Parts: sequence; C-alpha cells; structure tokens
Amino acid sequence: MKKLLFSLIFAGISVANLSAQSKTWDFSDTAKFAAGAISTDTTIDGLSFVTGGSNLTIATNSLATFDDGYAPAQRLQFGGNSYGGSTNPAVGTTSMPTRRYTQFAVAGNAMIKLWARGGGAGRSILISDGTGKVLSSTTFAGNGTSDIAIISYAYTGTAGNIIVSTGGGDNSLYKIEYTDNSTLAVGETRSEIKANAFSIGNKVYIKDLASKNTMVNVYSANGLLVKSFKTSADTDFEVNGRGVYFINLRSDAGERSIKVLLR
Repeated sequence: MKKLLFSLIFAGISVANLSAQSKTWDFSDTAKFAAGAISTDTTIDGLSFVTGGSNLTIATNSLATFDDGYAPAQRLQFGGNSYGGSTNPAVGTTSMPTRRYTQFAVAGNAMIKLWARGGGAGRSILISDGTGKVLSSTTFAGNGTSDIAIISYAYTGTAGNIIVSTGGGDNSLYKIEYTDNSTLAVGETRSEIKANAFSIGNKVYIKDLASKNTMVNVYSANGLLVKSFKTSADTDFEVNGRGVYFINLRSDAGERSIKVLLR
C-alpha cells in the first residue's frame, strides 16, 4: 500500500530542483552601503531609497543577532514614519508612503524576506506593492531583543515594484532578500536544502528533513500566512482551502520554497 501511495504521488507531481534566483541587499556590505546619512533619492545595486526630504541612515549602532545566526554590522535606520504622523496603514488598504522608504523591482511571484527590528511599541514594518497597497504589516511590541524579527512574505502577482516602509515611527532593516518565483510551476522548488514537500488532495507532506529544527510556513496564493510551526521529523498536515499554496521550509541547513496545489 505504501509503495502504491508513493507511486501515485510522484506520478502526479514532477519535482525539479532549480537554482534560486535571489537578490540580497545586506546593509553590512560596506562596499555598497557606506555608513552615514542618505539625504537624496538614490539607487544602489537595484535597491532604491526614496527620502522625500527626510534622511535615511546607514547606522553602525543598535545591532542584533537573529535566530538564524545572522549578525549584522550595519543597519538601515528609517529615522521616522514613512507616511507622516503615527500612521500605520492596515493590510489591504492603499496608502502610498511619501518619505523614508525603499523599493525594488520583482518579475512576478516572489518570496520576500526582511531582517528587521522595531524601534518602539506599536511601530511596524510594511510591505506594499507599487501602488501603495499594503500586503503585509509586522507590528513590534516595544524595544529589546523581542523586537528582532525575520519577516517572510510570499508575493503573488504581476511584475512591478515592492515597497518596504515603516509605520508609526522609527524602525530598522538589516537585510532584504528577494527570491524570484515568477516561473515556478506546481511541484517545482527554489532550494538550498534537501527537504521536500508535496500534496495529495488537501494534505501536505513534509519529507526528508535534514535538520531537527525546521520552521514550516504555509502561504496562500495572495501571500497570507495560513499555518506556521516547527518540526523535527517528517510530518503531514491538512489545509482548509483549495488552490495554490507556497510551502517555505527554513532551518539552520538552509531554506526551500515549494509550490503545491491543494484539491
């Protein structure tokens, strides 16, 4: 029975390992990002900085170590709200930032990751599309190490721009990573690790884990996080909803994004 099950699985899904087409902007890279104020609109290595008359700053203080081991030497300090006042636009609303934000182009479907830190209670990091529609908002509870976050968002849409901004005050970015999933088909992967995921009906199977501490994040086709958990062994779970989902697996061994179709 088990042999038949796996024959059916691989008859219905073609898995291809693809080289991840990623772009990473690490603000610790002093060859690209010199410490000091960014006082005029500029683009560095494809990442645009829009000042709107207010400085952004590459700062060397208030550093942190993230749970994936990343220990930056510099950060991008927004220096204040991107929208004016204490505005925190809600997810789904459209509000174009006017100052202190970054922007980069995407070819289509993409996985976006931010290494960020909050500057105070109620402040947020926002991910928006090129029209200013807020796709994701991460709100921080206050100062301290509890406000260190790795933010992941699965963008599904057409080619355009992605905006990263700050709401409700001053926050910091340490690194931005963009992985192009625009040509990813069901069953195909962007991969750094061996772990695999596939679906049968409305159930997702996680197999061949190389790490005993793997974070599993499940995103819907519109980029919303619908399930998140850690596992130390092969597992399976159900998702209440049909359609395309992105399974993101992350451990100390690396990361993998897999597109599955649930029926």
